Amino acid sequence: MANIELKQLKGIGPSALEKLNSYGIFNLRDLCFHLPSGYQDRTRVTEVMDLESGDEKLIRIKIVSSQSLYRPRKMMVLKCTDGSASINIRFFYFHPMQTKQLKAGAELVCFGKVTLSRFGLEMIHPEYEVIGVGTSPEQETLTPMYRVPKGIGQKKIRRFVLAAIQKLDFEDDFLNLEKYDSSLDMNILEALKAIHNPAPMTDIDDILPGGSHPARVRLLKEEMIAFQAGMTFLKRKQKRHRAFPLTQEGSWSKEVQHNFAFQLTQAQSRVLEEIRHDLSQAVPMMRLVQGDVGSGKTVVAALAAALALDSSFQVAFMAPTTLLAEQHFISLQNFFGEESKKIALLTGSTSAKGRKKVLRDMEEMKVRLVVGTHALFQKGVNFSNLALIIIDEQHRFGVNQRLALRKKNDSESSAPHQLTLTATPIPRTLSMSVYANMDVSIIDELPPGRKPIQTSCLPLSGKNKLIERILAATKKGSKAYWVCPLIEESENLDLNAVMETYEDLKGYFSETKIGCLHGKLSAKDKQREIQKFKDSETSVLVSTTVVEVGVDIPDADIMVIENAERFGLAQLHQLRGRIGRGSKESFCILLHKDKIGEISSQRLDVLVETQDGFKIAEKDLEIRGPGEIMGAQQTGIVPMKYTNLVRDSQYLMGTKKVAEVICDEDPELANQLIERWISGSIAFADA
Repeated sequence: MANIELKQLKGIGPSALEKLNSYGIFNLRDLCFHLPSGYQDRTRVTEVMDLESGDEKLIRIKIVSSQSLYRPRKMMVLKCTDGSASINIRFFYFHPMQTKQLKAGAELVCFGKVTLSRFGLEMIHPEYEVIGVGTSPEQETLTPMYRVPKGIGQKKIRRFVLAAIQKLDFEDDFLNLEKYDSSLDMNILEALKAIHNPAPMTDIDDILPGGSHPARVRLLKEEMIAFQAGMTFLKRKQKRHRAFPLTQEGSWSKEVQHNFAFQLTQAQSRVLEEIRHDLSQAVPMMRLVQGDVGSGKTVVAALAAALALDSSFQVAFMAPTTLLAEQHFISLQNFFGEESKKIALLTGSTSAKGRKKVLRDMEEMKVRLVVGTHALFQKGVNFSNLALIIIDEQHRFGVNQRLALRKKNDSESSAPHQLTLTATPIPRTLSMSVYANMDVSIIDELPPGRKPIQTSCLPLSGKNKLIERILAATKKGSKAYWVCPLIEESENLDLNAVMETYEDLKGYFSETKIGCLHGKLSAKDKQREIQKFKDSETSVLVSTTVVEVGVDIPDADIMVIENAERFGLAQLHQLRGRIGRGSKESFCILLHKDKIGEISSQRLDVLVETQDGFKIAEKDLEIRGPGEIMGAQQTGIVPMKYTNLVRDSQYLMGTKKVAEVICDEDPELANQLIERWISGSIAFADA
């Protein structure tokens, strides 16, 4: 059905169709919901004498003289007046027909931005129309401005949207939400008309995103209700799946308890009990465990895995990078001691021979716990009886990847339990909505003996003195990470940066005392560099952001992040979390350009002021918005058209209640809402 309706509109041929499709517009409804990104006020003419530089206004003027100039560059200048004052209209691009049309005596209506030059007020390349005497140039409504693909101008898209609103059957297509939410002040048709063509004198800020105009609130509330209904259905659907209850405690559980050298914190114990309860049920667990860097999520995951392993099932433990998978593999081998021979590692770096053996051992149940990267859900990887999936840093995986792993369970009648770990604190606003289909546990307590990390900012001009201080500290037994500038998402460029820094720092530290870690190293070489740092063969480790997660060196006590202004807040917090993991006092130095912008300065100040991951996440959300933080294109977070989960959080609880009532009383309406706003996207959210 896609595109059938669009072809019925005058002016939409194959070329326009392709361009509209590239913007997610496939039918009349999509056109109706393609809202303006701004407005122009052409509802009243402004006299030239009242214009100020920077205004964007509609004026009615008469050409006094027209002149085509060719030096210093080609241009046409019209000297004009409306009787109150004079203004110049300037065109740098024009054709011969315009020079014939725009002669002295012609009357124009122009809309454009006013600037002030040495010749007085002027408009450069305004939109204009030659008009006759007695013609009224004012428009009846504010003029909408849309995001448009190249080749479809504003006039065309306005015409298409208007035709779509007139043509669509609102009786059948638009749904009666007012019955369930009395706070909605207008129906959907009125809201769309008000947003696409607002009445004169409408406050433009009020009707744009974030405004409180009833039309804007009507649309974002409906979108929120649709999303919440989708999550409600999803949670109920998950409860209909069957899972194997996992309650046994045997040799695997005993090994973890024996090999974990510390007592669990109260927070770890509480979260573990929540997981135990879920795993004992015959419905699949969907639990998200949030814990700040260093809070001890891995041991909780190991104890959860032990319940599945002692119940004679298999466990998959998935990490986003090879380095992190390798670190988890080592940690789990240490936790499981005598049982560690039944644990295998499977990553993109595993040799063909090694991979073949792991796959055979998995099918024969010789391997019970598999740790790996995206390699775990590739073709040919089969489990005998997978009962638990543990995913670390879920937002780094694409939804299709997570779904593919869940489908590795060989049973048609049951689904594996899923435990997700994240060190990226998710603000309540997001977890209430984006992860509404999951139960959330929080490890909000660090192991005893940890000291706060002293964080400070330092301009790059102080870099040499900093090197001297680190040199003195390493002679007294300190270990320092030096994280190199983030150039862009390019391994080659970041590799250049790390090698330059490494060569530069080697001039200060003897070659045996400095190591280098980056993504291009083989798995073996990465592990060797980490081990040398751990064993104090090197005291400075120069690295790209590969150390961001998973590298655990308890006595590392200095972290330098060069060009810290280029990093996001969450990433800076993760990097800082590589230190302060032992009992030594630790120091994080944020090296930045001598002059940085206001937002960069805000970010760095937050890091200096607090180590509370949730406060940092809230600030990050405020600065950058939810989509960017969570990686909306990959995570299964449904991209919202009109809703900003931070800005519009005051509507979250209300729309959640309305959605639940609709799901109970009118499931068909709930399905129609989901179809309108979310379509197939919601299916991915249980990945």
